[in-house]
Amino acid sequence: MDERFIDRFLAEEIKIGKVVFKAVDLLFIGCLFSFSFVIRWKLMPIESADYWGFLQGWMQQVRQKGGFRSLGFSISNYTSPYMYLMCLASYLTDNDLYGLKMISVFFDYLASIGVFLILFHQTANVRKSILGMAVLLLSPTVILDSAYWCQCDIIYTTFILYGMYFFLKDNSRWCLIFVGIAFSFKLQAVFILPFLFIMWLKKKTIRFRDFIWVPVIYILSAVPAWMMGRDIKELLLIYLEQSGTYPWGTLEYPNIYALLGEAMPDMRHAAEVGGAGVFMTVILLGCIAYYFYTKKVKLTGELMITLALFTVALIVYSLPHMHERYGFLIDLLGIIYGMFNIKKMPVVCGFMLISVLSFMPYLIAVHIVPIQYVSIALLGLIVYVGYDLYQQTRKNSLM
Repeated sequence: MDERFIDRFLAEEIKIGKVVFKAVDLLFIGCLFSFSFVIRWKLMPIESADYWGFLQGWMQQVRQKGGFRSLGFSISNYTSPYMYLMCLASYLTDNDLYGLKMISVFFDYLASIGVFLILFHQTANVRKSILGMAVLLLSPTVILDSAYWCQCDIIYTTFILYGMYFFLKDNSRWCLIFVGIAFSFKLQAVFILPFLFIMWLKKKTIRFRDFIWVPVIYILSAVPAWMMGRDIKELLLIYLEQSGTYPWGTLEYPNIYALLGEAMPDMRHAAEVGGAGVFMTVILLGCIAYYFYTKKVKLTGELMITLALFTVALIVYSLPHMHERYGFLIDLLGIIYGMFNIKKMPVVCGFMLISVLSFMPYLIAVHIVPIQYVSIALLGLIVYVGYDLYQQTRKNSLM
């Protein structure tokens, strides 16, 4: 049978950079980007409690005080980089809700490209890398956070993904620069630092002197606001101010503090339990660092992504004062983890389900499942990833 024209056309090879796509791949990406945007566009009119309670008022002040000139005033409890984006949105559109959501949606797509780059670098498999993009763009966690909730967690996590890409390319400086940019947007970027510290101990890519880029980028990010009149001390200590805002052991994140009854609005011994939890987290991370430092093991891409996922998940589960969205990075790392071995995708879906259940009390004011049960389920997923990490370590042992 003669080959059809459509088959010949879709089989045409197109090289972009170092990646060779077929026409069918690019057609699929085009459809993926288009239809995933339609999903987000349909959710744009929704006003969440965080929008009308905080973001809407902040945008009104930004407009009243003259766009970028508003940087000289203390308007929000966000760091300067996000305020720069809010100012930019005030010039691009009169619709504050759509403007802020479009910023996050833009980073949804940047993050998906980051996932593609990581997977292609590690597997050289175009189809698997494209499917990783699809999983991220169709993830309920990502869609709800950006297009429904009007939150910006995708921004700092996008920069962490690019940091991980440069880490896997053995580029320490650019890895830490991107992590520094992530930190300038959200304090939660520090969740990736224990993994990078362990990699420094293993002499894998990371150079200790490059950690200086994290505070350097953070300080530089505040300079434009300082030049507009903001107090530099206030700008640099904003994370310290945020840390004392919420005293509860957990703010709807299903971690160990939910099991101990320290969830919002209950609070039995939050200060004491939270203080102990910080030291518990340090000890747990220390045990992991000790194990890997003393273990001679081949650090494969899959093993390192698994370690990054495990350490981040462990941190969020054991640290106090975690918000319902602080597991966002877990879901993105989980996508990469699952794409290495498709048999592990149910674990990724489990992490995403945990996130959705955690979001619901804020989005619809309902606990679909009691937070204690969700906490136990999350612990089970973390134990599975930890066991998988142990198995991979044994498999790649050099001793």
